[in-house]
Amino acid sequence: MKRKLTLEELRCARRNLWEKHHDASKDSDFTKFVADQILDNEDLRLEIYDNPILLIELTFSVVDKKRRSVPFFFNEIQKDFVNKLSTLGTKKPYFILKGRQQGFTTLITALILSNAIVKRNFSGFTLADRDDNTKAIFMDKAKVMYNSLPERLKPTEKFNSTNELFFDKLNSSWRVASASSNVGRSRTLSFIHYSEVAFFKCPISDLQKSIAEAATEEAVCIYETTANGFNDAKKLWDSGACHNLFYEWWKTSEYTSYEYEYLKNADTWLKNRLSSLKERGLTKEQLTWYAKKYNSYIDKSSIRQEYPCTPEEAFVSSGDCAFDKEKISNYLSTFKIESRRGYFKYSLIPIPLYDPSGRIIAFENTIDNIEFCESENGYISIVEEPQKIRRGGDTKLTPYVIGADTAGTGNDYFAAKIIDNVSGKCVATLHIKNIDEDLFAHQLFCLGKYYFDALIGVESNYSTHPVRVLKALGYKNLYARSSDLGKIESYGFLTTVTTRPLIISNLVAVMRENIHLETDRQTLMEMTTFVKRSDGRTAAVDGAHDDLVMASAIARYIAQYYDHTYKRVDTYKDFLSKHFSSLPLQEENYMEW
Repeated sequence: MKRKLTLEELRCARRNLWEKHHDASKDSDFTKFVADQILDNEDLRLEIYDNPILLIELTFSVVDKKRRSVPFFFNEIQKDFVNKLSTLGTKKPYFILKGRQQGFTTLITALILSNAIVKRNFSGFTLADRDDNTKAIFMDKAKVMYNSLPERLKPTEKFNSTNELFFDKLNSSWRVASASSNVGRSRTLSFIHYSEVAFFKCPISDLQKSIAEAATEEAVCIYETTANGFNDAKKLWDSGACHNLFYEWWKTSEYTSYEYEYLKNADTWLKNRLSSLKERGLTKEQLTWYAKKYNSYIDKSSIRQEYPCTPEEAFVSSGDCAFDKEKISNYLSTFKIESRRGYFKYSLIPIPLYDPSGRIIAFENTIDNIEFCESENGYISIVEEPQKIRRGGDTKLTPYVIGADTAGTGNDYFAAKIIDNVSGKCVATLHIKNIDEDLFAHQLFCLGKYYFDALIGVESNYSTHPVRVLKALGYKNLYARSSDLGKIESYGFLTTVTTRPLIISNLVAVMRENIHLETDRQTLMEMTTFVKRSDGRTAAVDGAHDDLVMASAIARYIAQYYDHTYKRVDTYKDFLSKHFSSLPLQEENYMEW
């Protein structure tokens, strides 16, 4: 008895036949043979029903970039996504961020179609950004695949229109529409594809209230797009709500060229970019392709969005970035800095106040029993512990500076940046949205003590409460503004029309000279959306935040006026008595730090 072929053997046979002949008619005859094998073999039918994706490489055809009908065999990035979909499941949506023409719309179209012609009660829905793209997806991709199928695989149709397929015996369907706020209501959906979601005219939040609410518990949901500035798609990417998948352009194997002359006339930007890409292992042919593509653009900056090298670069900001975005992007592409996350636990200790006769007349609080507690959900990240050095009999401590930005009117985050004032390196970052001002001040107190009584400069534009809390707790090393006579005028950093340009310009210069001094990814990402507006002011683009940027700017600015050399300590007890006079810490506690 002749052994029946497996699905994998049939797939390999189709590929071998194509590689040998490259003949569409021979391929069509073979897919008819494959259809017969599947439909006449219950085991194969059940295997396809359990995993309709297998049907794609067995029987589907597409039109390639040269307008030829060819078998649909997955390329490397399509294989990668199919594997991730199988491994990660459908508990979370997928967000695919990509360069142009990498084949994802074609792949997702095939995924939906394979389910629609196999599964009972399946309902797929594709949303596109424009009407013409809606038609292109359905007529140029879906219908081409469907019409090229062997007739035995096509279910009985009830509708076969310009935007919908409905198979009545299976009760399965697939519809394509342009994105609008109320689209998809009153449906129950098994698969939702948001095509070029970054270009949708309606808010994604509206779609989540309409079409997303129609999804079944096991529905596949895929957001797929090239980037389009800082908008809802960027917020969704940053939210952590999806499996974020970024596919660099060079993962598409066909993006190579042998026209090496394009490498010879590269401008300064392109030379630096090619050098960076070469360090990442790209071949000469891939670099040539990129140089040729760059040369084809009138607006050369377009290549960063159309063929990005990092997710951060893909989301090109509107306006001119105040920082060197290219340098930040290259740094982020290899960013691998580890940190400890957590928060400080502490005790509030009442200290009695006495009148001249020795009677207790009131109490003031201070903080004791400071302990850093590690937690994945912590809002403080520590990259480097406080550093002390010993030379001979001397112990010296690193001077630290803390810049802090309050939440202002309440819509922003509380942020703090801690700087090693010898090396200039950012050693820790605090970033939290929902916290009371006094509790924020308590965390600053703990950070300051943890980093050897660091100089703390707190932005005091909207509220002076954090500064007043720190003073009441007995923190002695607060940044103070002085009058023309040299007397202390007030504590805290005041950001004005005069000081804001100064601190921003200083931070931009520091980051231009040595971007590696910044060790926090979120701070770097904020810098990529911090732009020069048309009115001359620098700020975050609409919808973005700049709390970490402002905290960094304050820290870097006041650091210029603080110690840049290690602080000598004669004895630990001497240090404790001079710098922790309001806090009865024991020597052994300090030794643990």
